[in-house]
Amino acid sequence: MRAIKPFCAVRPVASIANEFCTNPLTLYSEKEVRKILKSNSKSFLQIIRDNIDYNKEISFKHRLTKIHHEYQRFKSNGFLIKDKRPGFYIKEISKNEEKITGIIATVPVMDYKNGKIKIHENTIPSRENKFKDYLKITRFNSEPVLLAYESQKPLKNLIEKIKQLKPTSEINFSENEVYKLWYINDKNELLNLINEFNKIPNFYIADGHHRSASSKLLHNDEKNSGTDSFMAYLVPENELKIKEFNRTVTDLNGHTCDSFLKEIKSKFDVKTVNNYNCKKNGFYMYLNGQFYFLSLLKQYTNPNSPLDQLDAYVLQEKILKPILGIKNVRTDKRLGYSHKSDSMESIKKDINEGKIKVGFGLRPISIDQLKIIADLGLVMPPKTSYIYPKLRSGVTIFEF
Repeated sequence: MRAIKPFCAVRPVASIANEFCTNPLTLYSEKEVRKILKSNSKSFLQIIRDNIDYNKEISFKHRLTKIHHEYQRFKSNGFLIKDKRPGFYIKEISKNEEKITGIIATVPVMDYKNGKIKIHENTIPSRENKFKDYLKITRFNSEPVLLAYESQKPLKNLIEKIKQLKPTSEINFSENEVYKLWYINDKNELLNLINEFNKIPNFYIADGHHRSASSKLLHNDEKNSGTDSFMAYLVPENELKIKEFNRTVTDLNGHTCDSFLKEIKSKFDVKTVNNYNCKKNGFYMYLNGQFYFLSLLKQYTNPNSPLDQLDAYVLQEKILKPILGIKNVRTDKRLGYSHKSDSMESIKKDINEGKIKVGFGLRPISIDQLKIIADLGLVMPPKTSYIYPKLRSGVTIFEF
């Protein structure tokens, strides 16, 4: 089975590309979304508008049908054009002086089923089914799953050779963010890329666990060649940027600050510190106007467990669940997550203003930790990592 397959992408015409392609919906505030919907008639958000600003009296499936019709309207108006020959799409993302190069292709659902495409997070069945219904009715996917692979020199050289050619398109979203795309449809070049990707033993989902799972469900339902693959952006693992996901909690589960600290000290070495820049084994806590550095006492560590090396797992199992009573880290409303570059300063400010009670600053995981956990069939706690790039919707659209 081929590791990757070419496809005919639907792409925005050059004149509207920077207006059309949007960040993932989760990166916008409600105010920003409403501003885009009001001011930009050519945004991709207009297509999915009925699933954003929706009438609760209209059923979910009816809203999806309206999305399908709006997508077709964009095509009929000539805003979106489908490539005539199947191809691959080399995509270079330049953002804030960093560059990431990957290839957009489709990958087999079967590789996801048999474990060649590896996961490191659990998915929520209700979300899987919801997105499966979205795919089933709209018949398009606008945002690829982000897959990481171990860099191979022959493949890298092949891609760099293609990049010497003039890009097929270039989208300037801002002076700090540019997407370049090379559309490859020459049979020999396609075969060379396929052969090189076939040598890679495994791929790792960096972002898009629910999209992958939903594609599997859709193929289980329909079992046709149109749904036997899904769109992915495949990136060498050394080009990914992995950042931390910090945690906040709104209350101390009945504890005072002193009794909470006492509980923590039963399993952690707790040091008072003035900042949160240290990268030693352990993580930070901000409580009652003071930063602390927490490192698990040796008798409670398990050096043979890869999960026990993750700050998010240690925090979850030793503090959030037993002390703060947060049994379900996905659904408990007291638990919040923060990934901004000034995350701990923001958390400090919120605690000082009384909006939340305690915050935790964690270290980012490494790609090697992610791979080990995926290879062993284990799963990380939710939001253990925040992985870049976050891909814009609508640069390439996969129809099925």
